[in-house]
Parts: sequence; C-alpha cells; structure tokens
Amino acid sequence: MRRRVKTLCVFISVLLIVFSFSGVNAQNVHDTTTNAENDDEDSTLKATALKNFTGVALRDVIYTTKKNVQDVQQPLGMDIYKPPEADGKKFPLVLLIHGGGFKRGTKKPLGIVCAALAERGYVAATIDYRLGWGGTRKVCSADTVQLKQAIYRALQDAHSALHFLMEHADEYSIDRDSVFIGGGSAGAVTALFTAYLTQQEADVYFTGLSKTMGPLDDSTHDVNSAYKLQGIISMWGAYADPQLITSANALPTIFFHGKKDQTVPFNFGPIIPCPDASVIYGTYPLYNRLKELGITAIAHVDPEGGHGVFSLDFRVANILCFLSDVRAGNKKEIYLEGEQSSCN
Repeated sequence: MRRRVKTLCVFISVLLIVFSFSGVNAQNVHDTTTNAENDDEDSTLKATALKNFTGVALRDVIYTTKKNVQDVQQPLGMDIYKPPEADGKKFPLVLLIHGGGFKRGTKKPLGIVCAALAERGYVAATIDYRLGWGGTRKVCSADTVQLKQAIYRALQDAHSALHFLMEHADEYSIDRDSVFIGGGSAGAVTALFTAYLTQQEADVYFTGLSKTMGPLDDSTHDVNSAYKLQGIISMWGAYADPQLITSANALPTIFFHGKKDQTVPFNFGPIIPCPDASVIYGTYPLYNRLKELGITAIAHVDPEGGHGVFSLDFRVANILCFLSDVRAGNKKEIYLEGEQSSCN
C-alpha cells in the first residue's frame, strides 16, 4: 500500500502539468482533438453513421445535477443510442467520454461513434461532464487545486452516469452484465481512473477533496444500479503506474496511440520539458502490464503519430472486433504498428 500511495503522489504532479500546459502543445492539441471523431474528411462513418442511423437516439437525457466550478447546480446530459428494434431485448453498453483537458469539449462529436456501435448491436452512450479549472499560461505552473477538483468532478460524473444507466437498464435495453467504458485523451484518463481508482487511493490522489466534494462514487443507489466493467477503450490515454493494475482488477483493453505524442506519452517520461516533471505511463507500459497478467491487450500504434491517431473508420472497426472478442471470451495479445487490423 505504501508503494501505491507513493506512486499516486508522484503521478499527480505530472497530470497537473499535463493539463496546465495551456500556452503550447498540450492546449493546442486538446483543442484540436476534442472533436477528433469528426475530423476525418474521407470518413465513411462521418458521412453516413448519423444520416443512415436506423436505431433510436435519445439526446440530452439528464443523468444527474451537481454543482460545477462556478458553484452552480448544473444538469448533466447524456445521449443514448439504441440498436434498431431494441424494445424487449438486451444489448451490451459502451459509455464513451470526450476529451478536452478537463476544460472544454462536448459529447456531440462522439455521436458518430455511438451511432455506428448501435447499428452493430450495442447501446452506446456519451456524456457531458462538469468542466473547468483555472490554470495559468506559464509553462510548468498550474492552479493545482482547481485542476484536482476538475478531475475529481469528471470521475464523479462518470460513476454517476454508469449508475444511472444501470438503474434504467430495462428502459434503455442494456445488458447489465456487459458494460464497457472508453474515451479519448482526458476522456481516456477519466475512463481508466473510473475503472481502477478506489476511494482509498482517491483520498491520497485528491487529498482532502472527499471532505469538501463528497466521495468519488457518491452512489446511494440500490443493487440495480451496481455495475461491473468488462473492458476499456483507451485512445491516447494514460494511467498512474502499470503496477497499480493487478490480477484482481485488470480489464481487457484496446489502445490507440502515436509514438510521438507530445501531450500524453506513448511510453513514459516527462510530459513537457519541465525540469521537475515526473513520469506518466502511456499505452506501451500499460499494454505490457496487461500482457504480463495474461489479460487481453490490443495496441494500435502509429510510429509517426502524435496526439490523436488513426482514422475514425479504422478505430471503430477495430473497437467492434475488440468488443466482440471480449464478450466471446477470446483472449488476444496484439501489438500492431501502422494501420493493421486486429480483427483476425
């Protein structure tokens, strides 16, 4: 436990730097990749997924109301995409979380991915969550208190969204025994921490915040709101330390990352050129940790790519194969460089 506490304390300094670097790469990258799912000019999905969607799209469903950074009660909405003719049936759930450095972004661009998943037999949901923190425009400095609060709020909201979906599983045709979470950039960080961070670890990572902001998972729900995640979709994300993933909590994961990512490292190391920056662990060490534990791990790596890689069509096609394999119990350990399918 002492080692886990030390690791989390080291990691917080890096994550604070990551999302405070607002004047140069990190801010610029997050501005452009917030809508990465919508940027592919030649994407078949972009052109057709929403236009030809034959299922049911429920937009702006309020899943919780909480105080935001301005101390104002903010209703939070989600968009839910159900497969065609879903009534009376049950489908796996995929919850997707947008990026944006915990400062900006909306659920809207992920609608394309949700529609594509729903057409293939998944209930797909994407959420707005509470955003905003102070920060500075000076390299290697940050408003650490506000940033920690922003991250904590995002994790609380992700837990609330999952509980809401479980409470309404029958209404939304969800199979409670098949639940996945994922996202890009800050959304991937949120997904990974939602999957792995316990309240005990959160009390170290977010010192004192549970006393002022409540527990990480403020569930007061009944047994029908409980959830158990089956897998993670991480697009250019990162986590505190691969050693915090154990045989008891490890989950099948598909990764997408660029080796030359200057915002969230593909491997490990200082996220920006600051003399006191600690390390953060990206796709490569996380993939290797899951492989070591014998857990399904699929890494799609762009050797020349930065923050936000591979086409939308490519990512969705391989995500669908990953979801299908996990549900079928097919174990895979695949590391691929370049645009190579992991579906075989």
